[in-house]
Amino acid sequence: MRRLLSSTYNVGNCRFVMRFIFGLTLCAFVCLGQADQDAHARKNPLGMQPAAIDAGRGQFVNACAACHGANAEGGRGPNLAESGRLRRMTDDQLFNTVRRGIPGGGMPAFPLPDNTIWQIAAFLRSLNTPAFLVPVAGDARAGSELYRKAQCGSCHMIGGQGGFLGPDLTDIAASRTVKQLREAILKPGDKPLDGFAGVTVTLKSGERVTGIAKNYSDYSVDVLKADGSLHLLDISNIENIQFAAKSLMPDTYTHLFSSEDLQNLIAFLSRQTVRPDTRPDQKAASQEVH
Repeated sequence: MRRLLSSTYNVGNCRFVMRFIFGLTLCAFVCLGQADQDAHARKNPLGMQPAAIDAGRGQFVNACAACHGANAEGGRGPNLAESGRLRRMTDDQLFNTVRRGIPGGGMPAFPLPDNTIWQIAAFLRSLNTPAFLVPVAGDARAGSELYRKAQCGSCHMIGGQGGFLGPDLTDIAASRTVKQLREAILKPGDKPLDGFAGVTVTLKSGERVTGIAKNYSDYSVDVLKADGSLHLLDISNIENIQFAAKSLMPDTYTHLFSSEDLQNLIAFLSRQTVRPDTRPDQKAASQEVH
C-alpha cells in the first residue's frame, strides 16, 4: 500500500512539474513574441522634428552620400529620395538597415550611435513623406501672398478658386513630398504632365482653339480652354494640331524668387490638403488664397 501511495504521489508530482515547465515555456514564448512585436513597432523617438531632420541631413552627407548622392538622389546606391521600398519600411526596419547594412547587397554596416541613426532615419523619412506630414520652415501666409502676386491662380486651382490650365493644388501636399514641391516650381521639366499639354488646334473654318489637351486620339481631341470651357473637336473638322514643346509652367522662378520667397511658397503649398494637419509643432494655415 505504501509503495502504491508513493507511486501515486510521484506520478502526481511529475504531472505538476510538467505543467509548471509547460507554463514557463508558454510564458517565455509569449514574452519573446511580445518583445519581437515591440521591436517591430519601435518608433523613431525623434519623430519628424526639424532639428533632427537637419542633423540627419548632415550625418547622411558624411556617412551615406558617397553612394547615395548628397541629396539621396542615387548614385552607386539606389535613389532614397523617392523610394517606395523605404516608405514601406517601419522605423525599426529602417534603423536596422542602417545599423546592420545589407549583407551581400553591397551596403556596409554603420555602427553609429543610436541617436545618429535615428537622425538619418528622420531625414530619409522627410524625403519620402507627404509634405503635409513634415514640418516645413517658412511663413505660409507670406507664401500665400506670393502665390497671389505671382498669379499662380491664373493656371492653378485651390479649393475651387483659380484657373484650369495647371493641376489642381487643393490636395497637393498629400501627394507630393517637400522635395517634389520644390522641383515642380524650379524644374517643371521639358515634358508636360499627362492631361496638361498645351495645344493649339486650327479648324478648317479658320477658328483657333487654344488650351490644354485633355484627350487626344485618331478620332478627336478634347481641349480645355483657360475659361474652363471644354471643346470636343472631331478630327475631320481639324486643319492642324500644334502641341507645345514644353510644359506651360514657367521655368524662370529660380531667378524671380529669392530663397526666402521660395521657402515661404513651399510652406504655403505644404498646407494645401483636405486632410487634417497633424504636425504637432505647426499650426495649419488657411487653404484660402486672399
